[in-house]
Amino acid sequence: MSHARKFFARIATVAMALGFAATASAQTVTVSEGLIVPTYAKVTGTFQFAHGFGLIYGPMAVARQLGIVEKMFPNAKIEWQNIFTTAQQRDAMLAGRLHFGSCTPGPYLQSWDKGVDWKWLQTTSGFDGYLMVRPDGPKSVLEFIGTTKKLSPGPNTAQYFTVQEILRRAGKDVKALDRNWANLPHPDAMQALIAGQLDGHFATADFAIRLQEAGMKKIASINEAYGSLYAVGACALTKTVQEQPELTRGYTEALRATIAWMLANPEKAAQMMSKSTGNKVSDKEFVAYLKSPLYASFPTNANLKTQAASMHALGAMTRVPKGVEDFYAFPANAGPQW
Repeated sequence: MSHARKFFARIATVAMALGFAATASAQTVTVSEGLIVPTYAKVTGTFQFAHGFGLIYGPMAVARQLGIVEKMFPNAKIEWQNIFTTAQQRDAMLAGRLHFGSCTPGPYLQSWDKGVDWKWLQTTSGFDGYLMVRPDGPKSVLEFIGTTKKLSPGPNTAQYFTVQEILRRAGKDVKALDRNWANLPHPDAMQALIAGQLDGHFATADFAIRLQEAGMKKIASINEAYGSLYAVGACALTKTVQEQPELTRGYTEALRATIAWMLANPEKAAQMMSKSTGNKVSDKEFVAYLKSPLYASFPTNANLKTQAASMHALGAMTRVPKGVEDFYAFPANAGPQW
């Protein structure tokens, strides 16, 4: 267990019971054993919430299963849905069909760069990705240069930009492997790699674990390239933040409380994650994922500044942030590695 996880596990009960000092006058509700949050009776209306699919969105999926947002806003109607990508959620927000969604750095930053007026509300988690090859495959990303070897999942993904960053730091053309990408979904790519029909797959979470168990070897990772996991967070248009300040701040409180509860109760958190998949993935599997180095729940330090600097250097962005306020709705919660 990392120092951060141990720290949050130790303070979880106190944080959940006493962490809302600013709203001490508000009534509270017990969501689950050890999970106590304030209620906001003045918030009314119907609001749409969404997050992506899978483990990486853990705290949002767990918050949804626990009904924590519904309990915090008893006089509001909360509607949840799954929307696959950050870009699709952004488009739903701009069309007025979604109030709060989930974001990952690449598409969030590119949209911000193109003028989308939105904010990163709350960091919830992060994940690593491993570039996996066969046991007799390349020893580094650089060995793919000048070959017809194929790797997945494809352009404009976190993995694609990570490979470009590795090339940049090695003094190579960042587009040197653009023709080597094969756009395959994780399950298909995993099977193709094992069967020798694909030369590399930059897998995340459970797929990376499964490939390691199948004897494949790791030659690069997101964490090694950037010094941090690839963050996941809740996001919303600035218009929503301004029009619904109490709902917005309350949702961030709900997510931070959920993170603390998950770190203190990994088995219960795994049960909630399993329920979020319709029990298609077992509690036992989620416990393994939650404890693996490929995933962590954390409330600060999304490392957006580093990601933005990298994407700017790669030519994927034209602007760089002037300060933490450019990205975060609540800068005080961003952390020093913002």
